[in-house]
Amino acid sequence: MCLYKSIINKRVNYNFMKKLIPWYLRIIIKVLLARLPIAYGVWSRVGLFRHGSMDSYDYAWNIIKLHTTELVNRPSWRGLELGPGDAMTSAFLATAAGAESVILVDSGNFAHRDVELYRRQIEHFSATNPEADLIKFDFSSIDSLLESAGAKYLSTGLVSMKSIPSSSVDLVYSQAVLEHIRVSEFEDTMRECYRIMDKGGLMSHVVDFKDHLGGGLNNLRFPTSLWERDWFALNSGFYTNRIRFSQMVKIGEKVGFTVSTKSVTRWKSKVIADRHVAEEFSDLTLDDLLVSGAHIMFTK
Repeated sequence: MCLYKSIINKRVNYNFMKKLIPWYLRIIIKVLLARLPIAYGVWSRVGLFRHGSMDSYDYAWNIIKLHTTELVNRPSWRGLELGPGDAMTSAFLATAAGAESVILVDSGNFAHRDVELYRRQIEHFSATNPEADLIKFDFSSIDSLLESAGAKYLSTGLVSMKSIPSSSVDLVYSQAVLEHIRVSEFEDTMRECYRIMDKGGLMSHVVDFKDHLGGGLNNLRFPTSLWERDWFALNSGFYTNRIRFSQMVKIGEKVGFTVSTKSVTRWKSKVIADRHVAEEFSDLTLDDLLVSGAHIMFTK
C-alpha cells in the first residue's frame, strides 16, 4: 500500500523531539512506537504520526486557494486531493471555490468522521469568510455530508485510484504528499493521475524534498535495501521516497504531462556531505541536492 501521507504536523511535543533527540534516534523511536498496538487516533491526538493539518479549516482553505489559482475560465471543476490526512474538510470548503465534486484519496482511513466537528468548522469558516459561497450541507450523517458536497472518501491508495473513471477529473492537488508515495508505486500513481484527468486538466503539487527527520537530507544515507523494507517504511511516520526534483519532473513527462514549476526553494549550501550519501545517490547533481521544496504543475 502506498503512503499518501501529509507532512507531520509540528506540534509542541514533536518540536520537543526534534530539538532534543538526534535524527537517527527518532528513526529508532518511531519504528518501535509504530509497532505498538495503539490506534492511529491516539497517536494523532498527541501529535505523533499525524497526517497533516487539513483538519484546520483556515489551513485547508488556504491550500484550496493555492491550488486553484491556475483554474482560469473554469466556473466549476471536478477535483481529487491526494492525501487529505486527518480530515475531509477540504472537500466541503472546495465548494466555495467552484468544485462540483471532490474525491479524497488516502492510503488508510485516517480522516475524522465526526459530523459535529465538520459542522463547527464550516460554521466558523462561514463566519470568518462571509464572501465565500458555500452550498447547503446535509449534516444528518457523514455519508450524507459527503454526498451533499459531491464528495467521496477513498482509503486504499493506488487501488482506489484505479477505481476512478478515466477523464473524470479537472484538478488533482496535494500538499507535501507526493514525497510520501512509496517509490515502487510512484510512477503508477502518476499514470493513474494522467488517466483520470480530462484533457486540459491540471495537477498542482507542493512537494517537500527534505528528509522529514530534521529538515535535512539524512534519508539519503540509507541504501534502498533497508529504506524500502516494509518494517522500516510502513506507518513509521518518516518515510519519503527520496525521488529528487529533476527525477519527479522526468517521471511526469514520461507519463505524458507537460511539467512546469511555479516555485522552488533551495538551501544555500549542501546539507549533507558527499561521504555520507549512500552510493546509489552519489550521482545526484548539486542542483538536486540543493532543492528543498517546490510547487510543481502537471498539465494534460
